[in-house]
Amino acid sequence: MKEQIIDYLKNFPEIFKLYQKESESKSFDQIKFFTNLLYEGKLKVDEKLAKLIEENFKVGYVDLKEVQITEGLLSLFIPSYIKKNRFIPFELSQKTLKIVSDNPFNLELIKDIQFITGLDVDIYVTTSENIENKFVEIFGQEKFSYELDENILKIDDYENIEEEVVEDDEISAKPIVRLINSIIIDAIKLNASDIHFEPQASNLIVRYRIDGFLQEHLRLPKKIEKRVISRIKIMAKMDITITRKAQDGNIQIVVSQKDISLRVSTIPIMDGEKVVIRILDKSKIKVSLEQLGLTEENIKIIRKNSAKSQGIILVTGPTGSGKTTTLYSILQELDYKHLNITTIEDPIEYTIKGINQTQIDPKNNVTFSSTLRTLLRQDPNVILLGEIRDTETAQTAFKGAITGHLLLSTLHTNSEVSTLIRLKDLGVEPYLIADALLVVIAQRIVRKVCKFCSHKIKPDEKVRKILKVDENFEIFEENKNGCEKCNYTGFSGIIGIFGVLEIDQKLRELIEKGTNLNEIVSYLKSINYKTVFNDGLDKVKKGITTFSEIERVLDVDRFLVEDEISYSVEKRERGEKGKSILVVDDVKTIRTVISALFKSEGFLTLEAENGKEALEILNSKNVDLVITDLSMPQMGGFELLERIKNDENLSNIPVVVLTSKSDSENEIEGLTKGADDYITKPIDPQKVLLRVKNILKRGKC
Repeated sequence: MKEQIIDYLKNFPEIFKLYQKESESKSFDQIKFFTNLLYEGKLKVDEKLAKLIEENFKVGYVDLKEVQITEGLLSLFIPSYIKKNRFIPFELSQKTLKIVSDNPFNLELIKDIQFITGLDVDIYVTTSENIENKFVEIFGQEKFSYELDENILKIDDYENIEEEVVEDDEISAKPIVRLINSIIIDAIKLNASDIHFEPQASNLIVRYRIDGFLQEHLRLPKKIEKRVISRIKIMAKMDITITRKAQDGNIQIVVSQKDISLRVSTIPIMDGEKVVIRILDKSKIKVSLEQLGLTEENIKIIRKNSAKSQGIILVTGPTGSGKTTTLYSILQELDYKHLNITTIEDPIEYTIKGINQTQIDPKNNVTFSSTLRTLLRQDPNVILLGEIRDTETAQTAFKGAITGHLLLSTLHTNSEVSTLIRLKDLGVEPYLIADALLVVIAQRIVRKVCKFCSHKIKPDEKVRKILKVDENFEIFEENKNGCEKCNYTGFSGIIGIFGVLEIDQKLRELIEKGTNLNEIVSYLKSINYKTVFNDGLDKVKKGITTFSEIERVLDVDRFLVEDEISYSVEKRERGEKGKSILVVDDVKTIRTVISALFKSEGFLTLEAENGKEALEILNSKNVDLVITDLSMPQMGGFELLERIKNDENLSNIPVVVLTSKSDSENEIEGLTKGADDYITKPIDPQKVLLRVKNILKRGKC
């Protein structure tokens, strides 16, 4: 070792003392000793040491203050991989990638990067301060720890997995192991819920789902795709030889002392095998009702009813609206030490200490309904039923809820009120609904606007009327380009919006009598009930989220009809004073075109995919006219027409039927069954408008 480097080590008494001690050994390697100091982070590279390395080891020096780093080069690597290995890619020349680090002796890093990118790698040295400052400039974070946390990922049978994945004698499997580990850790740190590995014709795209939206984070070379997929499948204990069939598996890991479950799913697609990893952080189920975004009043309602010994609490909303999280939050407030609490799930996502959890297995006839019937004989106090999907399950659940059991479950409906219609469609008798139902919680998840880059705006007239604010009121809008704090999305974090409907005595009487839902809606308005829509608007006014987020997760027009809000965007009077049109068609394009046509004339529009969904809307909203197609799944146009005309509460609503030019037989049949008019496809916009306006003017609605 050169004398000037030995002299430099004298500035660090502990290190120099170690040097003197180890140098007495015959096998002592001076170069290895020095490079290990750098590799292990025991020496921080200052300007003087960087120059010594340049002179003695022929490693080029780069002053990072004078180098502009491009996003294209950074996108080759996951941020956590760059930070952990303390390097920065700064130039790509033909087939050689130039990187700079304060540890130019990290040979494993060079091999990894060569393997991942398929490029030759030249490494340069710079100071530790330069690296840290550049990290702050690029990633917008605080000072980065100089120490590497080598134990951040612990996987059962790690060594065995590492050996199994070695399939190529020329290239070590270690880079793939580290690559997958880095992707998983990076996703967890960014609070991603899912990781998508998506094979393309020329590469493998890695995307994270963050706050409900997929974001691309990495593109890997096509040549390592099979090794990446195989590594994940081995970790999940899947069969790597099966590539043309879907598979499911699980991985248990510990990250930063937190237990994480990874649910892995593979499916063959055109360009390879797609893999989706669902990240289940067990610490995230310990979310209080307050943290969900519920108001104090709604929390009191939930706690009061979840303390009861029997009845049913339903959480409603579409897939991905946070229903399971809400159920778990309620469960965790119960006294499981003195209660027999059992869950029936598909699948079991989180394990909870002190609670009996059962997973259904439809292939072996272990269904929600059959398992529920069995559990009702197991002396349960509380049952969490993952989902009510069919008539048998619904009827069993409601009968169980009036015989000394508290049930918590979910249902796929659009609102609190439409839940009552759905239960009747599932064959639950009105008296059972009235007797057993305690609370209906309707919810959605919205993104919280980034507090660092969002800005205030004055909403347009339409939004002001919906929010019921004056022209000087300001709301927050996301920055379309975002900032470093929100990962350039304009949003940071998520929160729930809720409608918590407690079934009081008056509601029980209305339900048991089979009262039309319009009367129920009228009653709720009379007591100033706050719907999930109202809660969303409150969070917009408080600056928590944006109006565009409410529009994204809720059909605003439906709630406007229910709340009887009409508005005029322009100064002229429009659309027969805001009358509502329900468009029913299983083809989304047709629904969108017709809805846009009527919206442009000031009408409020609602949409349904089939007759069944249309009836749900008709029984819960104020609808002035229906336009329906004939051929639709679940319930076609003729059956819908008959149901409307045979219901005394709906029979006065005019129905216009869509048909093809040559469909004269259907036209005659429809008119016989009570259709008010027929419109042939393809539609003539002006003709449609005139016909609908004429029907409305005739006073039929």
